[in-house]
Amino acid sequence: MKNSPNNPSFLLLKILKSLGFDFFASVPCSLLADLISLVEKDKTITYTPVTREEEGIGILSGAYLCGKKPVLLMQNSGLGNSINAVMSLSHFFKIPIVFIISHRGTKGEKINAQKPMGNVTKTLLKDIGVQFYQISSTKDLPVIERVLNKRGTEGKSIAFLFPFSFWQQSG
Repeated sequence: MKNSPNNPSFLLLKILKSLGFDFFASVPCSLLADLISLVEKDKTITYTPVTREEEGIGILSGAYLCGKKPVLLMQNSGLGNSINAVMSLSHFFKIPIVFIISHRGTKGEKINAQKPMGNVTKTLLKDIGVQFYQISSTKDLPVIERVLNKRGTEGKSIAFLFPFSFWQQSG
C-alpha cells in the first residue's frame, strides 16, 4: 500500500473525511485493500469489518441514527446480497449511506465470474433507486465532493462506482 498523496485510496479517503464521513464498514475486496487498510488504521474515524453487505447496512444504519455519517466499502458482487437491506431498511427509514463500490467485471477484470454482475450493476442500482456515479480516474474524484455537498439531508443512499482500472492508478 502506498500511503502517498497520489494513491487513489488516499485521495478518496481524504475527500470523504473532509466531508465529515466518520463511520466506515467494509466487506473484504482485493481492489479495496489499500482503502480498507487506510480506514482501519485511521484513529479519527470508526471502522468495522463485516462479513456481508447487509450486515454493514444494518450497522451503518445504527451509526447514522447515532449521528454518524456512514460509508460502506464493498464490491458490486455484493450488491445482490444487500438489495433487501437497502430497500427495507435504509430506503424505508430514509437512512443515507454512501456506497463506495469496486465495480468488478469491468475492463481489465481477469476473473470471468465477476463479469455477469459487473454487467448488471448499474441497472440494479437504478432499479432500486440508488443514484450512482462512475469515478473512472482520480481526476473524477471532485465529483464525489460536488455530489455529496449538494445532497444535503434528503435521506437517500448514493453509490460511487470505481471500475477495475481506477485502482490500478498511481495518481
